[in-house]
Amino acid sequence: MQTALQFEDQQQKERMQHSLRSALSNLPPMNCSVVQDHASSAERELLDLADYVYAHTSLKPMSKAMFLISRCLLVARRDLNVESYEAVVESYTSLCSSLGNDSPLDDFDFCAVLQECHRHLPQILEAIKRVSGLTSGTDSLGLAFNTLLRGKFESGEGLGTFLTPEEVVEPMVRMALGAVEPQLLERMTCSSGESLFFGDICGGTGRFVYCAYRVLQECGMHRETAGRVAKLFDQSSLAVEFGRLNFLFDDIAPRFACVGDSLTARSVSELTGSFALLATNPPFGTGKYRWSPELVSALSADLVHTLGLHGEGDVADPSELFLFRNLDLLAPGGVLAIVLPDGAVQARQLVNLLYAYESLRKVSISVAAIVSLPVATFSLGGTVAKTSFLIVRKNSGTADLPLYVAIAKHVGFVKRGNRRIRDVCGNDLIAIARDFLGGKADKGALVDSWRSLDRLVPAAICHTGRSAKGDGAEQYSAPLRHFVQVLRDFESINPNSGSQHFHISVLDVDETGLINIIAAAENKPVTRGLSCKPGDIIVSCINPKIWRVALIPDVEGRWTCSPEFLVLRPKSEDLAWPIYFSLHLGSVIGHVQSMAGGTSSSRQRVEKEQLLRLDVPVKPISRETIEFHSRNRMEYYNLRLKEARAYRAMHDQDADFFVHS
Repeated sequence: MQTALQFEDQQQKERMQHSLRSALSNLPPMNCSVVQDHASSAERELLDLADYVYAHTSLKPMSKAMFLISRCLLVARRDLNVESYEAVVESYTSLCSSLGNDSPLDDFDFCAVLQECHRHLPQILEAIKRVSGLTSGTDSLGLAFNTLLRGKFESGEGLGTFLTPEEVVEPMVRMALGAVEPQLLERMTCSSGESLFFGDICGGTGRFVYCAYRVLQECGMHRETAGRVAKLFDQSSLAVEFGRLNFLFDDIAPRFACVGDSLTARSVSELTGSFALLATNPPFGTGKYRWSPELVSALSADLVHTLGLHGEGDVADPSELFLFRNLDLLAPGGVLAIVLPDGAVQARQLVNLLYAYESLRKVSISVAAIVSLPVATFSLGGTVAKTSFLIVRKNSGTADLPLYVAIAKHVGFVKRGNRRIRDVCGNDLIAIARDFLGGKADKGALVDSWRSLDRLVPAAICHTGRSAKGDGAEQYSAPLRHFVQVLRDFESINPNSGSQHFHISVLDVDETGLINIIAAAENKPVTRGLSCKPGDIIVSCINPKIWRVALIPDVEGRWTCSPEFLVLRPKSEDLAWPIYFSLHLGSVIGHVQSMAGGTSSSRQRVEKEQLLRLDVPVKPISRETIEFHSRNRMEYYNLRLKEARAYRAMHDQDADFFVHS
């Protein structure tokens, strides 16, 4: 029996899609400075509470203290009585009874643990109530887990982990949901017919899953549906139970599972092709995962071989294995949001592996977004590893999504000592997520498809994308060799020539391009230097993480520089300063740094030929600005040389200090 006209169904579908787009574009709550301050305050409360528990009670190991804190938080967040020992016991017992089979799986006896710290319970419960109030509406248990299992606690008990900060999780989840094919998202939200899932197979405490639930709830998903279609797998029973507790705060009891290895677990494999959304931060580490028959069974022999694992003894980075394990689990039209180390993201191998995966699985993959994260992202966990996150869709057809790329420099907090404080610069990911969801590239760059690239390097893509925008801010853009000629003429320094000789070493140039002209005047290298003259631009090809680009000033004398520099002579004199300034653009610097190769930062090198192929946007700079800057530099150099002569006279002849005009 037909109960609605077709146009009414269409209107309802359009209203639903509009609601989804509107909900996904909402600003993540972690953008708010007040919430940031609350998170920092809650973390301080938790650290102080952990110190207090360790100093005054016998609750060891830390997992027992975590058990106590999590159960008390559950009682507090369900608005039950936490005023005294008796009240907490009664509240928790009553809550577990009402939850029945969905009640928490207790690793310890709750009453016995409470009894162990009975004398100190008032202080503990007061701290719990403060934490509960400060973290309302956020992943409070994830914060507790991340806070207490780092630093001195993780080193003693081996419970260390690098949880993804909530400031990163929510923009990631919103961007991923925005890339899910609309009909798939609608099916999952309405949960009619065949079940589609969302989740995380490296779930930890369920931060990604809990965030996805909260966003999907904004999109119209009912709690009962969320409890049925949310999936989490992890090898830590403590983490899995924390993930469940976050949902129990909202009276939802999902079926999360503890597994030995999510890469090979049969319960995970059974869900192949049934996820609309997966969001995860898998374990990293080159050579940390070994070949096994179970892995071959889970991923297929062809794919495992493609990933470089052919038999016993072969090893791989688990992050790459998890990337393709997750892609297998996606339904056509589903999306994966995944954090990966930059070494994996930027390697040529990744692009080749994506092509190989498409060929083996007979599917089409869209890399919809790459966002580079700053080193502060995981600093609270004790690592400054550079990472990025990818948004990848398994297309239901062959049409590709455009690739959006952005570089985040701030994520809302910074580390001071072992604690977080709010970053006054805010969280770049908020604007980046809004940019992506709106189909814009104000905060990043857009290219037609990932297939046009041989490497997925955010700095290089952003640089090229910005150069191509033609928004009027740049006069023209072309490879560097279009504007300059390269000089490689060597000459020796003759200290007896009678003329002033300046030799610039790599360490004589700072990041603003200022030359230490006194050091240059005193350098007497034993090897030959590269000849250069005023108006030439020198670019260091060693360790590009420390940017060294200088313009040789019009100071009388002969000039040479270290062979580590590339000497560029502008084909037109009036281009010298515009080219020099262009080489100080952040996008250009980032692109050059992405070209570097070497075993460590101090050994990084950029091939000179690569540098000449660099696309450089030469900006129009007013004559007044150039004259003002060049005049100031010249005055500085001349004054420093005069001061040096005056000091030298004092040192040599005991003369009065006098700077000659």
